[in-house]
Amino acid sequence: MTSAVESAITFFIQMVIIVDPVVAMPVLLAITPRNTPQERRSMAWRGCAAAFLLSGFFLLAGPAFLLRFGIGPAAVLITGGLLLFLIALEMLYGRMTGTGTTPREERLAEERTDVSLFPLAFPVLAGPGAVVTCLIFAAQAPALEQRLVLLLASVVVFLLTYLILARSELVMKIIGSLGVSIATRIMGLLLALLAVQYVITGSAAILGG
Repeated sequence: MTSAVESAITFFIQMVIIVDPVVAMPVLLAITPRNTPQERRSMAWRGCAAAFLLSGFFLLAGPAFLLRFGIGPAAVLITGGLLLFLIALEMLYGRMTGTGTTPREERLAEERTDVSLFPLAFPVLAGPGAVVTCLIFAAQAPALEQRLVLLLASVVVFLLTYLILARSELVMKIIGSLGVSIATRIMGLLLALLAVQYVITGSAAILGG
């Protein structure tokens, strides 16, 4: 059980980095310029709930999904590590990641009355990076009990994300664009280190096998 808790803590930290509620704040404000704070909070709540359901699906069904297609844990680690490293590079350079929203998607979002599912839940909060992270940890947690602990960690991640998004205007006034930029680069560095470790671990598993 101790191992499951340690894995859940690591999963929580990495998911916070990947979901990146700090970067999601200005995105939410940009795609809801005509909405009231109450409407924005409601959309943030629905978006976080949908993102949790998506991540929960891959946490619980991930091992069966990978087994169905004959994908081994080493392949998940290496592929996931490479994808996460690309995302980390974008974060380090202070750019919106390629797995985030495009300018066209943001323009489409401004025309929608509800952006909670698209683009907030996907791809802003639960994009390819979050999906890959869920698959990586699910592949390393064969027992259902272990995956349930990861699911609980995911609940905490998206509750924290909602609390930040619900107060996005206030938080942005406090930390400003510079604070967002600094936080993004720090999290990008941490994610790059994690991504490289995944590739090393996956490669070692193949060579050792």
